[in-house]
Amino acid sequence: MKHPDRPFLVAITGGIASGKSIVSKWFEEKNYLVFYADKIGHELLNDKYFKNKIEDVFGKDIIINGSVDRAKLGKNIFNSASKRIQLNEVLHPEIRKRMQQIINTSSQEVLIFEIPLLFENGLQKAFDLTINISARNEIRIERIIKRDGITKDSAQKRINSQMSELDKQKLADINIVNESDLDNLFLQLQRLFPHLKKLKKKDIKKIIEL
Repeated sequence: MKHPDRPFLVAITGGIASGKSIVSKWFEEKNYLVFYADKIGHELLNDKYFKNKIEDVFGKDIIINGSVDRAKLGKNIFNSASKRIQLNEVLHPEIRKRMQQIINTSSQEVLIFEIPLLFENGLQKAFDLTINISARNEIRIERIIKRDGITKDSAQKRINSQMSELDKQKLADINIVNESDLDNLFLQLQRLFPHLKKLKKKDIKKIIEL
């Protein structure tokens, strides 16, 4: 049954390799329902309409065995701001539409979304609480190199494609620093946890209005 009022809406964000997905998983383990904007975007890549649109932008070699080559797509958008904008113009309106549908039909008291480009797209205006996960540049570079097996220069390009850590921290309601071990990260989240349901809703806009 749909909640009589809209859920309390939380957005988790942070730069690449900040640890935002670890934080999202932590909330899932606390029985909160978490949706991932990136996963919605990945689902769209399997849709024929969006595959055709992406092929128009990136060329026929972006499709391998009937599927979008996500590795090649990622390389394209991290190396070209114009291609990144074009991809966003193709996918983001539908991602926003699907996120709004989730909110409109939810029976949850609290609903959480992980949105990597929350502030870049002004979507913080659609949430009651924004939580930003951050870490120093050099730490994130090490994590990206270890995770993706790419060069330091390529890792830095990925970081540079997003809003700076300082600007995100200024926009966020809550900032969590993830620079040491998971115990420290989880301790910060544990301190936040009891206050979550006590927070009041804001006068916010719908995602599709932004």
